[in-house]
Amino acid sequence: MTSVFLYGCEGTFAGGEFAWNSPAVGSTHRLILFLAQDVPESQEELALRELARYGFHKAQVGTGKSIAVESLNEPQMKVFQKHYEGALAEGSSIVWYP
Repeated sequence: MTSVFLYGCEGTFAGGEFAWNSPAVGSTHRLILFLAQDVPESQEELALRELARYGFHKAQVGTGKSIAVESLNEPQMKVFQKHYEGALAEGSSIVWYP
C-alpha cells in the first residue's frame, strides 16, 4: 500500500531535470519533501535521489515520517493538501522556503 512520507530537508538548488517554480540557482533552502512510497519506513536514500531530480544538491535529509491524512483537514494544514495529492499522483511534491 502506498503511503506519503514527509522528509524535512535542506539543500542547495543547482537546477533539475524538469521546469518548476524553483528557487534561484546557488541558493540554499529548507524543504519539505512529500514522497509516495510502498515501503512503510523512512527511506532517506530515496528522498535524496528525489531531491536531486528537483535540482537540490548537497542536501541533508531527516528521517521521514508517514503523514496522518486526517491532519490535512486541520485549518493550518490545508495548504499542504495539494502536495499530498501531488505526491500520490506524481510520486513526490516539494515545498521550499525562501
